Amino acid sequence: MKVVVASTDEQVNKLNELIHYIYHAAFPRFFTDHEIAQYIEWKVLHFPEEKEHPLYTLDVAFRAIASLEVIISILEILPYQKNSSKHHDLFKKNADILSESGLFFPFTYQNFLQPKKTSFKDTCSIYAKPANEFLI
Repeated sequence: MKVVVASTDEQVNKLNELIHYIYHAAFPRFFTDHEIAQYIEWKVLHFPEEKEHPLYTLDVAFRAIASLEVIISILEILPYQKNSSKHHDLFKKNADILSESGLFFPFTYQNFLQPKKTSFKDTCSIYAKPANEFLI
């Protein structure tokens, strides 16, 4: 018999918050809207619905949260420190942890080395958080 402890509601909320942040703050800096729409279709970082999934255990949820936070931190400092082997190794380790936890994360460090090439229609992303929410 194996005893597992279920993840808390706070952990599930934190995972959803981090995934939302990646899609709406990190991805728009590196990928076009079309690419992000494909990632949604491919269920990249898709949080599973079935409660029997290992991600709903306390340990796996905690590891996934920590990994997402590390990846977000790396992506935020990437424009200032490129091609760091330390960051590359840390990114790979945490991407592997996400895969082990059951979250589909098919990216490598190299996918984020170049910011997206923007055209006029891509200057504003439908996924990015707006600078303000007022309509005039």
